Amino acid sequence: VITANGDSKTYGQTKSYGAGSTAFTSSGLRNGETIGSVTITASGGAAANAAAGNYSLNPSAPTGGTFTPANYAITFNPGTLTVAKAVLTVTADNQSRAYGVANPALTATLSGFVNGENLASSGVSGSAALSTTATSGSAMGAYAISAAIGTLAANNYSFTMADGTLTVTATGLIITAN
Repeated sequence: VITANGDSKTYGQTKSYGAGSTAFTSSGLRNGETIGSVTITASGGAAANAAAGNYSLNPSAPTGGTFTPANYAITFNPGTLTVAKAVLTVTADNQSRAYGVANPALTATLSGFVNGENLASSGVSGSAALSTTATSGSAMGAYAISAAIGTLAANNYSFTMADGTLTVTATGLIITAN
C-alpha cells in the first residue's frame, strides 16, 4: 500500500508535483525492501489561483529502492492537498475632525491581495463594520476607530482587523469685542 503524504499551501502560492517524489508512506513491503520514489499527481490545487479547499494527491509509478514491483499487488491511496485562504488585513483609515463637528465617514483599506487581484476582482463582498465612541461633543484627543468583520465574505480570503484613530482637534473660536 502506497499512500501520498498530505500537503498544504495558501491561496496565491504554487505547488509542484511529479516524478521522483519521496512524499509518501508504504506498508506491506517484505524482506526489508524499500521504494525509492513515486510520481505524485494533484487533482487540482497546485496553481496559485486554485480556490481554497481540498484536492487529491494521487501516487503512482513507484520506482527505485530495492523492491521489485512485479512481486506486489500495489494499492495506491491518495493524500490531501489543503489550500487555505489567504489573509487580508482590513485597516480602519485614520481620520481627523475639529471639535463640535460631526464625525467623518469611516472608511477602511484592505491589503494583502494575491494573484494580482484587487477588491473588484477578488470576490470579496460586503463591508467591514467601523465604529468609534467619539461624538461631536467629544473633547480634543484620540479615539479608536474599531474595525470588525461586519458582512465581509470571500471564498479565498479570511480577514484580520486593524483599528484606526480618529483625532479630534481644536476648533477655531473668534471673540470680538462690541
